[in-house]
Amino acid sequence: MPSKRDQKRFIKRLNADFTVNGVTRKGVSSNFSINGLFIRTNYPYVVGTMLDIDIHLPDGEISRLKGKVVRSDKTSMGKVIGMPVRSMKNGMGIEIIDKDPNYLHLIRDLVD
Repeated sequence: MPSKRDQKRFIKRLNADFTVNGVTRKGVSSNFSINGLFIRTNYPYVVGTMLDIDIHLPDGEISRLKGKVVRSDKTSMGKVIGMPVRSMKNGMGIEIIDKDPNYLHLIRDLVD
């Protein structure tokens, strides 16, 4: 995935489902770019994992993506520097391998 400086990022939070080996988990997608996004979840997969991702768009449509984990963040249980775990940024940075027209439409809307 190109560095954050290479692509404009757009902050928008949308529900997401991601599936690996038939197991589907839920998360919240954010920090979108044309070729990547971040999924906040308590179940991040290791770097290199391939995922099927459904992004639930504001208009009720679903964008179906294929992606690869390029960054995985998971805080340990308990408190970290006096902050509850739920306030930490658990999740995965995803490089989008295959995107659909709905995703491209979302990015166009975010640019405008």
